[in-house]
Amino acid sequence: MEREAWVLQEKDAEVIEKPALWLLADGEHTGGLLGANRLSLRAGEAGTKPHYHKKSAEAFYVLDGALRMLVGSETVTVERGGYVVIPPGVRHAFAAPPDLAADVLITLAPGVERFEYFRALPGILRGDVEPAEIERIHERYDVHFVDAPEWDERG
Repeated sequence: MEREAWVLQEKDAEVIEKPALWLLADGEHTGGLLGANRLSLRAGEAGTKPHYHKKSAEAFYVLDGALRMLVGSETVTVERGGYVVIPPGVRHAFAAPPDLAADVLITLAPGVERFEYFRALPGILRGDVEPAEIERIHERYDVHFVDAPEWDERG
């Protein structure tokens, strides 16, 4: 079966604000092979709380700055040029360190559909979505939040 290539110019990418997230490729664009986003965090800005994915691996490549990450039970700071692969089922979280911004390319394989989740996220964070609906959304998009007392996204 022949697949079509996906080409997207930066100027054409949809951007979700707070944090700045460029939606680059979703599963529908890649025949389910992968998904990709670019995330830009200001110094000290939170990315996400601890969570895991059952169905896909996630990879982080730090384009510039640094990214603080919870990987399993370990907190690491990944500097520019660093690369982290999170297998399915491994809890993780990320934020920019207090003194540096982070510019990160994030890929997901296989490419599950997740753009609609990112579009819903600002409303979820504002408290505009009922808790039961949030739970349904998280299950649908394979985002499972967990406790991680050792993670402090602020530093």
